[in-house]
Amino acid sequence: MEGSRIRNLLPMRVGSLPKVGLVVGFVALGIATVTAYLNPATGYELSIYAGTPTTFWIGVVFAFLLSILVVFLVRSHKYRVLGMLLGGLAMTTIVSLPVIRGYYYFGEGDALDHLGIARDMSAGFLPLTESRYPVIHSLATVVHYVSGLPLHHVTLVVLVSFVVCFFVFVPLVVRELTGNVWTAYVGLFSAFLLLPINHQSPPLNFHPTSQAIMYTPVFLFAFFLLYKYRNLRHSTMFLLLSPVFVLLHPQQAANLVAFFGVVAAIQIGYDLLSGHRLERVHKWVAPEVAIYATVFWLWARSLPVFERNLESVLTTLSGQTNFAESTAQRGSSLADVGGSIPEVFAKLFLVSLVYVVLTGLLSMLVLRSLRRAKSHTSLEKVAPDGGADQILLLSIFGGLVPVTMIFLVYLVGGISIQNFRHLAMLMVFATILGSIMIGRTMQYVRGRWSGTAARRSIALVFVVLAALSLIVVFPSPYIYYPSGHVTETQMDGYETTFEHQADSIAFGFVRSDVARYGAAIQGTNRSEDIYYQKLHHGLPDRFCNQSLRRYYDEQTYIPVTEADRVRDPVLWKGFRFDHEDFEYIQSEPGIDRVQSTGGYTLYLVNPKPGSGSDEAQGTDPESPQAIAAECAGQAEGSDSAPS
Repeated sequence: MEGSRIRNLLPMRVGSLPKVGLVVGFVALGIATVTAYLNPATGYELSIYAGTPTTFWIGVVFAFLLSILVVFLVRSHKYRVLGMLLGGLAMTTIVSLPVIRGYYYFGEGDALDHLGIARDMSAGFLPLTESRYPVIHSLATVVHYVSGLPLHHVTLVVLVSFVVCFFVFVPLVVRELTGNVWTAYVGLFSAFLLLPINHQSPPLNFHPTSQAIMYTPVFLFAFFLLYKYRNLRHSTMFLLLSPVFVLLHPQQAANLVAFFGVVAAIQIGYDLLSGHRLERVHKWVAPEVAIYATVFWLWARSLPVFERNLESVLTTLSGQTNFAESTAQRGSSLADVGGSIPEVFAKLFLVSLVYVVLTGLLSMLVLRSLRRAKSHTSLEKVAPDGGADQILLLSIFGGLVPVTMIFLVYLVGGISIQNFRHLAMLMVFATILGSIMIGRTMQYVRGRWSGTAARRSIALVFVVLAALSLIVVFPSPYIYYPSGHVTETQMDGYETTFEHQADSIAFGFVRSDVARYGAAIQGTNRSEDIYYQKLHHGLPDRFCNQSLRRYYDEQTYIPVTEADRVRDPVLWKGFRFDHEDFEYIQSEPGIDRVQSTGGYTLYLVNPKPGSGSDEAQGTDPESPQAIAAECAGQAEGSDSAPS
């Protein structure tokens, strides 16, 4: 009797495990988020992984892994939906870490310029028509005015919102292409891997390329709906999104012009060759694609950068490339800091390579279906769904041919880091198509063995893929990259410098680019005229072994940020600068420290006597002493940079 009661209770307890697990997962995620929020960054962080409390990582990783198990191992649809929500919240929380932990800004380089463009727009200095890609800057401006949040904070929120678009629409695209809900689950967790983000370009910060890549699945979803069910509603949706995507980033829009054009051509060609002529004209997407291409051309033809990129492509096609030279240079630099190109490639692109291989295998399956169709009147005879999905997949692979060719031209030509932008677009498609291949593999395993074996296998695969991907969501010393953290003290330090600088004195710099900070603080329109013209080249390597007073023949400002004091000496093992260099500039007679705000210090290098620059020193109302007086309250010994 007792044994019978236990057997009756056992299924109830087993059935309640997913519910209990989900509750624990959401609680763990909540605790992790609160822990991160209560431990904000107090100074420059070389790695956001190391700077964030371990409790956060335990809670968020637990929640994410639990979501994988629930989605793929639990039979209840209700629990699977909650599992997907848990996984989405966990990944969104990770991506939102700079916001949660109070980062002032995230991303140097181009990201600072784009903050400046947004600042120009919000101040009314830059009309929408004068911006190359005004969507994200105008969006940030609108959110800034509506919410009242600081603009630098709003840009990080905009970044996260575009990543969420990627998470939502990749599985929707996969579902639309396959009609299979399990494959859509695979697409969701594939999206969580963020394969297009490669930290070369696009980075995970406020940057039009990054946001365009994250928004691409939205545009693809509209296109595939149009392709499969062409009607007025879907045509209108596609045509409304067309100018949005062009204005989001013309370069990525060009990739989709080529892709959509080939897909439309294959659609027409297949219908004509298979005997379907006028009866399918109403399904052709060529008119909408032509309108999209026209919108792109009307906008891009007026952009000088479009002409420059076209010239670079033509130069590459003529055989003038520097790919080998640039690769050798990067390999040498990595070796100097203890790394190698194969190591960094494996860390950044191993999971991406898996999806590329899966995409290649899927293309082989599609081509095999095409070969089987040779013995029939059309592909519809051999395809279980009437051939529609196979024809569409064949068209997709055809459309990827010109996109891949563009990437190869940029890669072989070594055209800056533009090749990584085209690679990112290819990885959007690899995420989608690789998911479809995983879904087909799952169906094969289910047919060969069992559904349970298939689901367990896929769950295990995603646990491994997630482990390899979560550690490269953000740049970190793991891949020999600094975090991109921009602190409030750095921004305040530069702002004070720009307010009180002597206009006749130019700037040198370590690695933090003065012109970029000028753009972020004062807007690009003003800073480009002022700081780029006043910018000396960077400090010489290991400048403690040289005399900076002889290196510069005129008075020169040298801003040094907390990030400068950490990146080379710690991350890159003294590759260009070491601790001794910053000790030298701190103590060298004739180099004055005129401003210090903890995470930022401004030095003034006075040339050796006889250069003609010292005579006016002391009589200039904007001399170092005057600047120091106006920066009252900033004590001489307030440096808090790491030693």
